[in-house]
Amino acid sequence: MKNKALIVAVSEFTTLVQSKAFLIGLLMMPVFMGVAMGVQRFTRDSTDIKDRPFVVVDRSGALLGPLQAAADAWNRASEGAGTRTQPRFLPSAGSFEAGDEQARAALSDRVKRDEIYAFVEIPADVLNPDTTSSISYYSNHPGYRVLPSWIEATANREILNQRFRSASIDRAVVNRLTQRVEVSQLGLIAREAGGGIRAATKVDRVRTTAIPLGMMMILLFSVMSSAPQLLNSVIEEKMSRISEVLIGSITPYELMMGKLLGSAAVSVLLAMIYVSGGVFMANRYGYGDAIRATDLAWLFLFLSMSVMMFGSIFITIGAACTDLKDAQGMMTPAMLLLMLPWLTWFSIINAPESPMSIALSLFPTATPFLMLMRIAIPPGPPVWQIALGVVLTTITAIGFVYAAGKIFRTGLLMQGKAATFGEMWKWVRAD
Repeated sequence: MKNKALIVAVSEFTTLVQSKAFLIGLLMMPVFMGVAMGVQRFTRDSTDIKDRPFVVVDRSGALLGPLQAAADAWNRASEGAGTRTQPRFLPSAGSFEAGDEQARAALSDRVKRDEIYAFVEIPADVLNPDTTSSISYYSNHPGYRVLPSWIEATANREILNQRFRSASIDRAVVNRLTQRVEVSQLGLIAREAGGGIRAATKVDRVRTTAIPLGMMMILLFSVMSSAPQLLNSVIEEKMSRISEVLIGSITPYELMMGKLLGSAAVSVLLAMIYVSGGVFMANRYGYGDAIRATDLAWLFLFLSMSVMMFGSIFITIGAACTDLKDAQGMMTPAMLLLMLPWLTWFSIINAPESPMSIALSLFPTATPFLMLMRIAIPPGPPVWQIALGVVLTTITAIGFVYAAGKIFRTGLLMQGKAATFGEMWKWVRAD
């Protein structure tokens, strides 16, 4: 049996490696990273320098002048060394009564005609410390935050200055007394083998976020690039009746195990290529020491488990369906399980020791991805959680392989219509 399964595994591996899907999967991550870096480099020097004229209706009579002075300083800074680096802000005065909706509509029409970019209303009591009024900013560009943020910061700075002056308080003294003291986040002081003390280092977000996320993405890309191909392979063999010829000389279980082993080998090959590229980039940017050999060992262990689980799922779907159209409906639950880690990684990164993170990382189909991420985030989860995750994932993988073998045996020769989930469960329970 082992020899026949290995023959199928080698054949499956060779076929997958030579396929276009494998090449696409191989190039997916480096192309994605290259495009991302190229876009960042291209957009870094691409700035919005369009003028932003806006009307200020200042009923307080105290903020229009400071806003215009601050805008002049902003505009001079935008010129830099003779090249515009940011848009110019061009405030102008406007006036109408607070209840005049016709005047507001007229200014809105000017915004629509691109005569002005926005208009601002400053209430009369804005300098009163007990005011409940707010400054109103009108524009039809809600996604542009630079101008309203600048107006808010500039107006509030001047409002505070004038309030302090009215109360005969020196703003410079207040600023000095209320100066913030930053918190530097550090790791722990370490004892060296010779008895020396190594000073604590500043926490680096690349080490605590980018590397764990990168390892999870390598695992996810490796599984997604190989496991779904098993579904296509099984359906193609069913439609072309190749499977009927194969089971004349090999059992369905041997055929399925051979396909799983071949898919696992492809995933390992992809992961090795991705990891090599990741280690090269990490060394280039000075983060080579952040990638531990134990983390890579966990990566390949969890990769083997996840391929067996999801490979079994996709093989089962392929055996139970007669064409790709029937398989699309059944693929939805499988893809949701596969995408669960991607939907929850942010919560794991922010709080790897929270009850939700522990529960998610012990959910068997998500354990390979999320537990790997938690292991890569210092100090890592307790040993019992890792051991429990490995045990649960192993049991789940064995269960999926067993169920897939039962369904594969019956569904491989089934023609005419796709099986329902109820029928598939009956096949699993059948002797």
